[in-house]
Amino acid sequence: MLRLVRDSQALGNPERQWRAAVTLGWPLALVGAPVLLSFNTMTLCAFRQLSGQPCPLCGGTHACAALVEGNFLAAWQANPGLMPLLAVALAHSVQLAYEAWTGRRVTRPWRIGLRPWVGAGVLLLVLWIIRLGGWI
Repeated sequence: MLRLVRDSQALGNPERQWRAAVTLGWPLALVGAPVLLSFNTMTLCAFRQLSGQPCPLCGGTHACAALVEGNFLAAWQANPGLMPLLAVALAHSVQLAYEAWTGRRVTRPWRIGLRPWVGAGVLLLVLWIIRLGGWI
């Protein structure tokens, strides 16, 4: 008797399309950062407008614009906490692109899970507190 076993690692078309959209979406947003900066009158951070203090992501648009230009030092100076977060986003996007292309999930130990995102988020918050204290 032949039994058909569904491959638990295979992805359906909606999952593949979602992964492809995410993979293409954030680089397009990164490239759009210089366009946002060209509107000098537009305030990008409501938190800063209301509190007078920068939020954890303040400087992110400038950092992304600097990365598009290849200026890593300027990106670091704009928001150092954003760099680990963008590194995790890049690695996760590579994983999603691979999954969209092959139609199969990446399995452990290579799967990027929640821990790198949490670690990058904690680092972002720690560096934000250091920036608020004026130590960076």
